[in-house]
Amino acid sequence: MPRRRLVLGGIFAFVAAYAVFALAHMFPPAPYGIADDWRVFMGAAAVIGRGGNPYARMTLHVAEQLVDHYPHTQPALDNFTDLPVVGLLLRAFAWMPFWWSYAVFTAIGLAVSGVALRAWLSELGWVRRGAWILAALLSWPLLVGVFSGQLDLLMLGGTVAALLLMRRGSPWLAGLCMVAVLLKPHILWPLPLLLWAAWASEPALARRFAAAAVTTLAGGALLGFLLVPHAFAFFPHVLRFAGQVDQVQPDLAGMPGLLLPLPGGHLAGDLLAALGAAGVIGLTVAAIRYPRLRALPAEHRSLIPLAGLALWLALVPYAHPNDDVLLFPLVAVVIGREGGALDARWLLRGAVASVVLAGVFVVQPVAGALLLVAAMAGGTVWRDRVPARAAPALALAALTLLPAVWPFHLVPVSLTPVAAALVAVAGLLGLRATALAPQPKETATTAEPGLGTTPGARRHGSVTAVSG
Repeated sequence: MPRRRLVLGGIFAFVAAYAVFALAHMFPPAPYGIADDWRVFMGAAAVIGRGGNPYARMTLHVAEQLVDHYPHTQPALDNFTDLPVVGLLLRAFAWMPFWWSYAVFTAIGLAVSGVALRAWLSELGWVRRGAWILAALLSWPLLVGVFSGQLDLLMLGGTVAALLLMRRGSPWLAGLCMVAVLLKPHILWPLPLLLWAAWASEPALARRFAAAAVTTLAGGALLGFLLVPHAFAFFPHVLRFAGQVDQVQPDLAGMPGLLLPLPGGHLAGDLLAALGAAGVIGLTVAAIRYPRLRALPAEHRSLIPLAGLALWLALVPYAHPNDDVLLFPLVAVVIGREGGALDARWLLRGAVASVVLAGVFVVQPVAGALLLVAAMAGGTVWRDRVPARAAPALALAALTLLPAVWPFHLVPVSLTPVAAALVAVAGLLGLRATALAPQPKETATTAEPGLGTTPGARRHGSVTAVSG
């Protein structure tokens, strides 16, 4: 136990030191530094308010300069690629001066994410939560979203709220939380599908959730297209933007991003994305038809949408490190209550391996890619020799360390996809172990290391399995 606390303490010290370093280099604000994405959002909101086309690049560029003038520009990044309804919602902040709007939005996002993480850890039975929540709030995936003015913290809040509401039998409210999907549908589309499938064994609950979710998503999207001028320009604009992503935004967080620099990388990335979508659909079908998944008690079912979302985040063609905050609820599950499922040796090995991988990529990217392929092949061939407790430790170490490499621009590609893939593997292994484990028939009064007893489980005499 002391050894595990020592390793975790070292990782926390890195997170805190890196956060201080990042904060020190974000101020004073510089062009395309802090609030760069928020500048795009406020520009789009201003254009919508004047009845213009937020998807016209020159129109948006002028609007951005009006909300926050930069002496030099990067036109390739002057793109609003969100649904029209997002620009409509952002009008709520457009009346404020630019930096005030950014400060208010950031405060709201941090409050939402902090409350969501606290509620989720409480649901999992965590007692000592403060240091873990602080580490999450200081982690680079979360901070980069804060610095950019991105929407992921609201998405995290919506995801956690939907999971908690479904666990507590409130499907209508959970369906309303699917408004979070409208913020980035290409990221969160698996969530409503998998939530519905996870509770398919309770048809009335699943039907109510589906009705609320479909109404929320369809109504929100339709509202944007009806009320935002030139809204249908969204489709050709997004298609054009997708064709140049690798040229202007290489810090991607899905595995296809690692392949883009290679010959045929686009095709290989599309195949991986297709595999990810097929995996989500397959998990949906399994949750509906596989008896052991259907029989999971309510406090275990959250693993289905969380593992499926992690799989998609690992294989999605377009995602950034800030989108990986959506992995945090799954990380909390797989590492066990207060990290009880973490193995100190594998945690240390994961940290060392992350540093070595990053170092090799810095020295020679081709050698780093070969090392990564060799590690994947070795893990596949000798998977029976790797204990189950290794996956959560490797995932936590990688998610902590690897996303922090890209901001220094020492590597040609982001290493965040490796971390996302390890979290997905840990989640899927955890789901498999939970589904195959015999369900307790009598009241459980204690929890083993790596098991978290939820408040609902304590009331109803069941135990939430947290696999490692």
